[in-house]
Amino acid sequence: MTAEVVFDGERLRAVLWRGRSDRLVVTFDYRMDGREGFSADNHSTGFARQGFSQLSIKTRANDWFVNAETPALEEALGRVRAEHRRVQALGFSMGGYGALRFARALGAAQVVVVSPQVSPEAEWDVRYRGETPGWDEGLGDLRPRAMPTLGGLLVFDPFVAEDLTHARAILRLFPGLRPIRLGFGGHPAIRTLRGAGKMWVVQQEAGARRASGEAIRAAHRGARAESKGWWTRLAGRAGAGHRALASRARDVAARLPERAGDLDGP
Repeated sequence: MTAEVVFDGERLRAVLWRGRSDRLVVTFDYRMDGREGFSADNHSTGFARQGFSQLSIKTRANDWFVNAETPALEEALGRVRAEHRRVQALGFSMGGYGALRFARALGAAQVVVVSPQVSPEAEWDVRYRGETPGWDEGLGDLRPRAMPTLGGLLVFDPFVAEDLTHARAILRLFPGLRPIRLGFGGHPAIRTLRGAGKMWVVQQEAGARRASGEAIRAAHRGARAESKGWWTRLAGRAGAGHRALASRARDVAARLPERAGDLDGP
């Protein structure tokens, strides 16, 4: 597949790969510590095998895609949208916010968003303070961009307090999303799946015509027993209130090997 740059700004970038289908899957950059510039132009071989066209939305900084170029990007997305019969989107954390923020401009029928924020400036969440100086609430506010009919999945770990509060706020604006709770999955909530090499399940749901979330739930349940991160997060949550459970969880975690992407975060 050949990359086609459909928006090339100083702060935002959008790259399109055309498939044989008139269905488009849109992905968004996730937040990265120490991000320096745009990520490489890569597409998903899994989506390509299914014939989907793919659009990758990138940002030079962890700014949640909200900056002076946002309105111009929206115009470009409108032109891409007009060329496709159905649009679906996938995003993790900051990328999940992006999928919701641009869902209306994309005319998205469905999104799969994992541990998204309703805003990086939410008063209950200090994790991202200082990353969005000069935040433009007019451009970043999801309330005027709410889509009650938007379908899809909102995947999150209900034991990450900030993410639970974000999820509740998002569901008030996008009530058509189905909440998928992955207990002790961390942030983002698919850490247990990622450690088990099961991220393809999330991608499969994102490409489905009607995502149910059942495959994600089942894969998470199946991966928990061998996940050091899952047992570590369970132990931390159980704490002094459930000492026997916390002790058992710590013992199990100590016997398990570390897996990339499973232990970081909450």
